[in-house]
Amino acid sequence: MVDNQACLSRSEQNIIDLNKWQQITDLIAELFGSASGTIVQLRENEFNVVVASQNKDNFLSRNDTWSWDIHSFCRKIIETKQQLTVEHAEMDACWKQSPLVAEGQIRSYCGLPIFWPCGELFGTLCIIDTKETEHSPALIKLLEQFCRLITADLKMLRDYQEIRDLALTDELTGIHNRRGLSFLGEQRIKEARRAKQTIGIVYLDIDHLKRINDRHGHQIGDQCIITLANVLTVNGRESDIIARMGGDEFIIMTSFSDEYDYDHHLEKLSLRILDCYKTAVSEYDTDEITSISYGHRTFNYASMTFLEEMIEETDQLMYRNKNSKR
Repeated sequence: MVDNQACLSRSEQNIIDLNKWQQITDLIAELFGSASGTIVQLRENEFNVVVASQNKDNFLSRNDTWSWDIHSFCRKIIETKQQLTVEHAEMDACWKQSPLVAEGQIRSYCGLPIFWPCGELFGTLCIIDTKETEHSPALIKLLEQFCRLITADLKMLRDYQEIRDLALTDELTGIHNRRGLSFLGEQRIKEARRAKQTIGIVYLDIDHLKRINDRHGHQIGDQCIITLANVLTVNGRESDIIARMGGDEFIIMTSFSDEYDYDHHLEKLSLRILDCYKTAVSEYDTDEITSISYGHRTFNYASMTFLEEMIEETDQLMYRNKNSKR
């Protein structure tokens, strides 16, 4: 799913062409003869300028922000979910005391709400001016059309994200599948090299899953897989990449910035996962269900190879652990 709180102006998404949004705001400023045409996003109780018209007298720029707590025109639109038109701000009882008017340059404003396709508010499309302005009905209709174009772009972004999530998610457990691990893992390696971080990988395998399926049924086997996925999610960090490689094999991929004993941390994490898993499946009352094999490795940013090679090295350590039980 699309994160509605992610800052669109700073995101690395390439689905929405923000250059097209830039052209919209430039055209708005030109048609209205206004100081600023602006598309604003509301996120985390803060308004963020996604794009602003590039005319010389515009006092707003991309990534400018202001707090929700400020008595602002954009906030009024979000609260009412309706168009707001203020033609003479200094003469308007509601706005003449606003810091944006009393202490700032704004003298007129016209804005409309922008919605995500699900109906949630994205933000506003605004015309802001440093002079009193009368906004004609024809130009307001044009703004409404621009809002529909922006919403269509947001729908395209959401549709793409939902399709990608389906392709990268394991159907049984809801965590990432092997494709998801490959997509996110390669990005994580690039980030770690750039930030000079260390990456840790834990590879886990449910022992005797075929025997569990044969003796207790596939429903119990599937429940063991789901249980381990849940245990990994609970015990992993929010930033960790957790994936089911297929069958009974799972991976946690994590990164470290601080200097400390990474291998000791991964060993403690692995043992905690084993303990939590054993507790979770103890109701099935058979020892063979509670057994997991694991292996872990750390990779310094300077010695990282391709993701598949790093996984293969960790997989071998897991099999060494598995073979030691035989």
